[in-house]
Amino acid sequence: MAEHGPVRHFDDRAGYRAALDELLADCPGTLDIFDTDLVDTGLADAQRVAVLQQVLANEAKAAIRIVLHDPAMLQARMPRLLALCETHSHGVQVRQSPRNLRHVSELFMLTPPGSALVRFHGDHWRGKILRRDAPGCAGYASRFGQLWELSTCCISTTKLGL
Repeated sequence: MAEHGPVRHFDDRAGYRAALDELLADCPGTLDIFDTDLVDTGLADAQRVAVLQQVLANEAKAAIRIVLHDPAMLQARMPRLLALCETHSHGVQVRQSPRNLRHVSELFMLTPPGSALVRFHGDHWRGKILRRDAPGCAGYASRFGQLWELSTCCISTTKLGL
């Protein structure tokens, strides 16, 4: 990754995954994720699920909000991550974007105050990580808020019993 002040760019999977680990290491208990299906994020890896588990266990008000174009892969091929969602159903919500927005391809994750991991296009690994740059993250936070409001619940993370 090349250094550019609070913004660093990456061009490959290794750079993206290193930036993801950096973002998760400093996650203060809130994580917003916008992705097509989470497959390429690496969030389902045991090590990263363990980090998310720690964040959710250590913060009373921890919250992970996820907006996906297609939640099927999470349900079918990411048992660790899905189990985390179920175990911490009070802190994890998953929604699906509306059909008319499924062409949106700039994928990102946000943590306060002002950190973001951005892939410029879901088909490519090029992107950037912004650290402690609230003004630089404001547009992504606004976009996520809009996506969240327009998206619908698609995976129930609560288990109902009679």
